Amino acid sequence: MFNCYLCEKVSCYTTYFCEDCRKIKNIMNVYGAKDVLSIVETTCLRNQEQIGYKVSGIIKKKKVDFEKLPVIREEPPKNVPLETRSQKKKLKAST
Repeated sequence: MFNCYLCEKVSCYTTYFCEDCRKIKNIMNVYGAKDVLSIVETTCLRNQEQIGYKVSGIIKKKKVDFEKLPVIREEPPKNVPLETRSQKKKLKAST
């Protein structure tokens, strides 16, 4: 049993490369291995500064404007009676 020469994960019986790696190899033949490596390094690999920009961008997207959120009030179960009149007044005042 032979593994793909590039990814070393997929079993290949008649060729050196699996189907996906063969496509990568063809792209390398057209554009050159150095150009393809340069593209992969600049798009897939990140340094600490680039990672910081990505993390801060994600944090900015995750910030929530609490004033725009709808207010959800929890109501007591309908079958359970309220114990005092003051609780009834508080419930009516909040709705």
